[in-house]
Amino acid sequence: MIKTRTVRRQDGKVEILRVLGPGAMDEWNRDDPLAYEKSIVWTVDISRLDYVRVTTIHSARSRRGPLEVSGPIRVVGYAKLTSNAPRNPDGATYSRRMFYVKDEDGRADGTPSNAIDPRSVLPGFSGRAATGSCSARSGSPG
Repeated sequence: MIKTRTVRRQDGKVEILRVLGPGAMDEWNRDDPLAYEKSIVWTVDISRLDYVRVTTIHSARSRRGPLEVSGPIRVVGYAKLTSNAPRNPDGATYSRRMFYVKDEDGRADGTPSNAIDPRSVLPGFSGRAATGSCSARSGSPG
């Protein structure tokens, strides 16, 4: 299993860092889109969320900065990449995972198809699909 270290930031964010040690590269696959993830940053308390939605942003301008998007979603986490993560074929951007919730998640019935359990997400690993019929717990996530 992957070794991680959790860092609680002063701004309230929690970063789960992948610890690379001897043997960590034995299963590394350069063709795996998650292989270059260095850490996952959560901007909210994920213990209050039954699930998060996940998508890959293919137009990230940096390997490490926060990901921001417009629209009716709230970014609750994102992946940071290693310093050797390759650029996309366009030569100017990177592909990074982003975790988010929608306004209706606190009220909707059922679990969206792209929902995962945020507690199961680790750098380099996709996480388990969320189960059950509940959505994000009532109240504002974070």
